[in-house]
Amino acid sequence: MKIWGRFYGYFNRGWGAAQKGRSQTLKTHREKGKTVVFSREVLDDFRRTVGRYPAETGGMLGCSGDLRRVDVWCFDEKSQNTQASYSYDVEEMSVKFREWKANGYRAAGFVHSHPQGCIRPSYDDIVTAWELMKFFRNEFFYLPVLMSSRDGRFTLYCYVIRKQGKSLRVSLDDVLQAAEDSYLPVAFAPWERHCGIAQLEVAYARATAEPQPAAQEKTQPARPAQEAPQAPESAYFQRLEGMYPEAVLEKVVVCIGTGGARSYLENMARNGFRNYILMDGDIIAPSNVATQGVFRSEMGRYKTEAIADRIHDINPSARVLCVNRFLDNRMTDAEFRGYLDQFTGKKATDYLVLGCTDSFQGNTRSAVLSLQYGLPYIGAGMYREGLAAEAFFLYPGVTASCPRCLLRSRFEEYEKGYVNDVTSAGCTTFATERLNTLLGYLSLMLLLYHEAPGSPYHTMLDEVKDRNFLWIRLSPYLSSSALGIGLFDRVFQDPAVSQYTFMDETLWIPQHPDAPEYGEEACRLCGGIGDLRQLRHRWEDTRQVTPGIRAEEKSA
Repeated sequence: MKIWGRFYGYFNRGWGAAQKGRSQTLKTHREKGKTVVFSREVLDDFRRTVGRYPAETGGMLGCSGDLRRVDVWCFDEKSQNTQASYSYDVEEMSVKFREWKANGYRAAGFVHSHPQGCIRPSYDDIVTAWELMKFFRNEFFYLPVLMSSRDGRFTLYCYVIRKQGKSLRVSLDDVLQAAEDSYLPVAFAPWERHCGIAQLEVAYARATAEPQPAAQEKTQPARPAQEAPQAPESAYFQRLEGMYPEAVLEKVVVCIGTGGARSYLENMARNGFRNYILMDGDIIAPSNVATQGVFRSEMGRYKTEAIADRIHDINPSARVLCVNRFLDNRMTDAEFRGYLDQFTGKKATDYLVLGCTDSFQGNTRSAVLSLQYGLPYIGAGMYREGLAAEAFFLYPGVTASCPRCLLRSRFEEYEKGYVNDVTSAGCTTFATERLNTLLGYLSLMLLLYHEAPGSPYHTMLDEVKDRNFLWIRLSPYLSSSALGIGLFDRVFQDPAVSQYTFMDETLWIPQHPDAPEYGEEACRLCGGIGDLRQLRHRWEDTRQVTPGIRAEEKSA
């Protein structure tokens, strides 16, 4: 839900005064249990309208008396919507508000539907809610998000926004599922988000600012602006037609830690891939401008939601599930599985998980979860000052080495108490983009494996299944640096070869499981079995596999 016009001029200014003093009533009811309940009449009307309409439709919520009970609402038939945003019709709503005021009703919130899987209110939703809270002088706002279906059997996620000092607290109060002839409560995990009011004010000012004329060069006046031509969606991807089977484009890219992976995700969208789960609890900060391809206008937003907007700007039909949480020990295996299950009808190889956090424990957990559910996986990381980068990949039934086999010495150091202090300081964006390019090629190898006859990616994975650890040399001085990685010099030591190398090479390093047959102690994670399919559903709780993970671990 976005506001692109100023609404104050339409509304009756006296309306907000009627709301003064209502926060105490809300508090009293909150102490008794759920903050908000919906009348049967309102829920039945949801079923007939927004509950069966396409995503990004909605309307205004109101109360005839008790502020805890939503028993009036107005369906916004003339709203200005896209496939990724809902903008309510200010003029029509203002007429309804005046009618409500005359009848003694009180405005209390907005309901609107999201695309399937996007169960959280976006930052733009919260910006809008804050402006309405100020207008109505409320200390709260109801902002339920609805997942619609063609038969009207919607799911309603009841969010409540409350002002707390200099920030807003957004929390999930209840979840309802429309059954055949009733509305049933659904179990849900607690969720909340805090947003600074000052940042919300800035975001609203930018969204509603009058456009300024662009400066023109005196010697060469700018050409008149032309409206972008409209085209069918297929036109955007016509030059890739036939490259990827439709079934492959419907696979799901699951990215754990989205900051540095932003350009990778945007480029996957440009290649036509349509389904994404973005998991990251971090918010865009000023320091991310130089390292993660973000913009100043995105400050204060969740990284996942900013990326989702970019993906939708490339492909409006893309389905993006934003999980604004960290993959830490507060997330259970069942919760992780639940996010995957939002995309129904998928088999294990229809997912590709990427571990892109700056936490070794977080990446390990994402890799073990992938083994737990038999999912293809790519792990990636950047070294100090961007001197080198690494990636590894797993494909149960094809690759033989597990993460611990590939990174045994690193596991052992962390188990002894090693604490990583490396940040992105000194790492250029070019290093990040170089790694993301490699991740893109690896993704095509795993997503198209044995599913694209005629494509070079159809069997490419078979050629490197035992070379599933990769190093990229991003500095010619890597061996003499503090990292001391000398493998590139040894590989290219022949003068006949080294005269053609300098930097930016990738090594695909041979691997084998840690097992006695290779002269190694059996791996403490996989046992050196060599068949990762046997690890599926092996652990009761994958958090026990990475006991060093901490709740405060954050992603890049």
